Amino acid sequence: MKGLQLGSARGKPLAQRGDAKVGNRERIVDAAVELMNRSGSVVGTTQLAAHLSISPGNLYYHFRNREEILAEVLARLTSDLDAVLELPPGEQPDAQRLAEIFIGGAKVLWQYRFFFSSPLELVMKDEQLVDQYRRFCARGTAQVDAILERVLRIAAGPQELSTAERGKLAENLWVLWTSWSRYVEIVAGAQVPEREILRNHEHLELLLKPYLDPDFYASVVSRTRKVQVLEGPTPDSPRVRQLAPKDGLKA
Repeated sequence: MKGLQLGSARGKPLAQRGDAKVGNRERIVDAAVELMNRSGSVVGTTQLAAHLSISPGNLYYHFRNREEILAEVLARLTSDLDAVLELPPGEQPDAQRLAEIFIGGAKVLWQYRFFFSSPLELVMKDEQLVDQYRRFCARGTAQVDAILERVLRIAAGPQELSTAERGKLAENLWVLWTSWSRYVEIVAGAQVPEREILRNHEHLELLLKPYLDPDFYASVVSRTRKVQVLEGPTPDSPRVRQLAPKDGLKA
């Protein structure tokens, strides 16, 4: 696989750009992701400031409220998912590339599992966040549909799809992906094991099985089954953005 690096849509992660204020904002967002993954969506700015060992005023220097932090998290999530789903013009995804997309999606799901476990609770109090999340879903569904369209050009299976049906299949894949964290949190308990998130790609692949050439499908599955962990880099698979150190914030 190509070793796709998840990070800023413009390349370098924000925390590495040298601007102290931008770096501090990035570390606050990193800490929010870390703490909410651990403790859930109920985490507020006071708990976040304590987790960072900074004063609430220091945090409010960068973000006026929790909703602004969540908007930054969602923007980062969108950027990281773009790195997985956005195909260069003219690329025809082969089995290796499709396997990379499945594992990259699982890594994003694991990195932001708190967000997918409680999207309604996180965004419903802020109209701008609701709109931002709707755009995220529309964008992701369109990206999945574009991937399907290109894959089916070269590896269509025995069951044909119309354009409208392909769009519905893309939506089905998106719903299964975005709702998986909440499902396994209920089944497996509050602390979702990494292996439960990893299982998601098996279900996504199964939805595609009737529409893919059998040899192509088998090749995809043989690649994705080699991946056993999502935390940190894994062989021949995308790497999730690394969280920046939480210490040493300066206003």
